[in-house]
Amino acid sequence: MTTAPVPESRIYRHLKCGGDTTVSGDSFEFASNPFSNMSHTWCATCNGFFRVAEYEWSDTREKITDYYARHGSRATPFQRFVCSRSIGIIGMIIGLVLGLVTGNFLFLNQAQGTRILLTLFAGFVGIMICVMSQTELRKLIARRVCGVSDSRMLT
Repeated sequence: MTTAPVPESRIYRHLKCGGDTTVSGDSFEFASNPFSNMSHTWCATCNGFFRVAEYEWSDTREKITDYYARHGSRATPFQRFVCSRSIGIIGMIIGLVLGLVTGNFLFLNQAQGTRILLTLFAGFVGIMICVMSQTELRKLIARRVCGVSDSRMLT
């Protein structure tokens, strides 16, 4: 079974001026994610940021806020929290603290300078482990709630 390719970009229209903006890359991933809590986005015609409620997807004519509501409607409050930016920051802090504590104990018998460097490295590793875990958990939630692991596939 072949799967459809993930789109690289999508166009949205600013309802106030009628101008189209193409969104791609990380911005597209963020804008297409119904759990991103995006409140404002860019209009290339007006050259400014405006509320997401002022935009629609050009291909479907669906307001972006309605798109978020439709695709996110099956998510529980806990799932929304896990996909939020807040939990991302909390996870990085927890990863840093756990990494620093673990590194401090693992490298207890090292020279002071080496111990500090290795402990900081362990903190960085802790952050990376938490970020990767959260990314995979978000994909799992998106797949469960929206039926796709990559929100750029949603229409």
